[in-house]
Amino acid sequence: MGDHTECIQVIYNPEEIKYDDLLEIMFKEHGGYLSKPYSVQYRSGVWYQDENQKNVVDAKIKEIEQVTGRKVFTHVAPLGNFYMAEEYHQKYMEKNRASSPFGGFFS
Repeated sequence: MGDHTECIQVIYNPEEIKYDDLLEIMFKEHGGYLSKPYSVQYRSGVWYQDENQKNVVDAKIKEIEQVTGRKVFTHVAPLGNFYMAEEYHQKYMEKNRASSPFGGFFS
């Protein structure tokens, strides 16, 4: 434990949604980027596939910092290996709808 970051892998069609729009959603919905991570496992992160994506991420972070006046602590790195979590972690919100504070929102 401790040598990984819990994350999701997003597979998308760039003809339907732009990478920049995905980042906009991520930063808007995930508030963890404004505080220092207390562990590698739960840090905010974006992993890019190429230099173009890296440039878009860097520009988005700079924009957020300028608008908010706060430092963004999101980890930015090239995409490496992605490992699926164990089965009991898959579709967690769907499986735990009754005990989730979000109800069925993420199903």
